[in-house]
Order: sequence, then structure tokens, then C-alpha cells
Amino acid sequence: IRLLQKKQQKQQQLSAIKSLVDLHREARQVLDVLGLLSSSSYAEVLRQLKDKALARTGLKEEDITDSILERAEARTKKDFGKSDVIRSDLAAKGIALMDIGNETVWRPCVPVLQEE
Repeated sequence: IRLLQKKQQKQQQLSAIKSLVDLHREARQVLDVLGLLSSSSYAEVLRQLKDKALARTGLKEEDITDSILERAEARTKKDFGKSDVIRSDLAAKGIALMDIGNETVWRPCVPVLQEE
């Protein structure tokens, strides 16, 4: 009896897996027909968004890298006011700085209005 129960459980699991695979396939087909299925990787999409942000701001990637280095130097000197100004100026242009561990990276964002 126990062996029969295990066999039934295994068949149920296989049936559930097959159903999920079929559902995944159908969802991908619908998304593809609607044009919502991207073949681009995350890195490709991020690069495209970064390129658009650079074009919008008129900045070059080197300009942002220089600002990141300047901000890092200000933070090392504990000049947090200057560090905050650099971050705010970039955010106003649609460039978000993200501190990840000891590294700072940038991502496009919605431009943030600065308070006067």
C-alpha cells in the first residue's frame, strides 16, 4: 500500500510539473504575440536605458565616473555636504547613484526636482 501511495504522489507531482511547463509555454506565446516578451538580457536593457539617459542629460559616461570619484573623495574627507550635492545634482538630471559595498554604480532614474 505504501509503495502504491508513493507512486501516486510521484504521478501527481509529474502532472503538476507538466501543467506548470504548459502554462509557462502558453504565457510566453501570449506575451510574444503582444510584443511584451523581450529577447534582450537585463544587461542589454540596462545599457540601452543608460545610453538614453546619457543622451537626455548631455553627459558622457566619463562625466558620471568623474562625479562618482569626486563624491568618493568627498566622503573619504567626511565632506558629506559636497557628497550630497553631487548626488542631488545627478539625481536632478536623472542619474541615480547607488552605493553597493565599497563601490558606487549609477542607474537611470526619473529626474528629481531639487528644492530651492
